[in-house]
Amino acid sequence: MYEDNTKDILCSGIEYTMLSLISEKINVLIVGGGKAALTKTRTFAKRGCKLSIVSKEFLEEFEGLENCNNINFIVDEYNKKYIQDKHLIIIATNSEKVNEQIRIDCQQLYKLFIDCSDPKEGTCITPCQRNTENIFFGLHTKSVSPKTSVYLSNKIKNELKKYDEFISFSSSVRNRIKEWHKKQEIMNFICSDDFYFFYEKEREKVILKMFYEELKD
Repeated sequence: MYEDNTKDILCSGIEYTMLSLISEKINVLIVGGGKAALTKTRTFAKRGCKLSIVSKEFLEEFEGLENCNNINFIVDEYNKKYIQDKHLIIIATNSEKVNEQIRIDCQQLYKLFIDCSDPKEGTCITPCQRNTENIFFGLHTKSVSPKTSVYLSNKIKNELKKYDEFISFSSSVRNRIKEWHKKQEIMNFICSDDFYFFYEKEREKVILKMFYEELKD
């Protein structure tokens, strides 16, 4: 049997608070031009964040991203001035001296930052992100196992897909009744296993009218 080593794993005992950032409003600075920087660039560019990437050298793979209108390449060494107008900083250089200076600057300016060289030194990490038509979620394990996070995220995504149409239905009802004094009561009624049972039987409208006559087509 494998020994239980979880007590020594990086993020054991750390508590997390997740936020969903509105991508188009977020300015991200990535410091570095290597593999870690490339991975983060692809992740945040895909989600629609506004990126600036500063490095003296870049991997060849970055050339395929030069035409992305939400990415700005800066060929330069790190300078504190580059983080001034950024919400999120990603540290991805291979120089511990530079990384430490960025950490100090971020802490002085109260910036959120991800440290690719030593995740526990940062103020946040990037979860594995997945979405269906109407659901977006992020997942990571406390014991830092990216492959496990990917595996579980894919399983959860496949399970959640079946709720996409139900979310569309419940959202449409919420929009219709958002000014009603019974809004909270009705939404509690809809968002339940009992109601979902009838939704799957395509009897949701009948059930709603049975309990709330004022809800008409």
